[in-house]
Amino acid sequence: MKKLLTIGAFLLAAAPLSAQNWSIGVGTGAFVFGDFVERRQRGPGSPDQPSVVNTQTLSAATRAGLAVDLERSLSDRWAIRVEGAFTRAHLALKDESDDEFSLDAGEVDVTTLTAPIVFRINPRGSLRFHLLIGPAFAIYRTVGRSNANADLAVFSGSRSAWGAAGGAGLAWQWSDRFAVEGQIVDIVTTSPFEREDFTGLSGISIPKPHNVHTTVGVRYRF
Repeated sequence: MKKLLTIGAFLLAAAPLSAQNWSIGVGTGAFVFGDFVERRQRGPGSPDQPSVVNTQTLSAATRAGLAVDLERSLSDRWAIRVEGAFTRAHLALKDESDDEFSLDAGEVDVTTLTAPIVFRINPRGSLRFHLLIGPAFAIYRTVGRSNANADLAVFSGSRSAWGAAGGAGLAWQWSDRFAVEGQIVDIVTTSPFEREDFTGLSGISIPKPHNVHTTVGVRYRF
């Protein structure tokens, strides 16, 4: 995390300070989480029907989150941002073969820090499109339920994970200083769970979750 913040601070300070080269953005919206843990189990078959594979996944529910960033414009088209995103969500164990099955497994607080490069496709006009890509760092704080499934019990503690972020956005520039901005960002990190958390269980895989942040907010230039 210190390395990410140091890189972001260096890039933000790389050019001299001048009017309206800096901006602050604040947005909120739906944060959608990918699968943290996946378990595949082959069920018993019969002479008339082959065995089936049941898949259970551990993920977090979609919840509203908050994103705050500081941006430094390097030119008309290029900028660097340092952004923090925050949300809390319920963890749930789900069965892909049964849409109604959902077992409460605990809660997770997620803090995500990113330092993307921003490319503005059209730097002028009322509607301005942009793309962004850069490194990401996520801190997952989990609290497991005592009544959760014993096989896929959630630990209580904090773990961090490195990854990458990429996305796109659209800003409506309604004055020199203010804009309304919508954005969608896909953040891929390693899972906060490890195989060692489920020792003795078969069929366990630990995917890299795609956490998608969809936000709408305002940007102020100064």
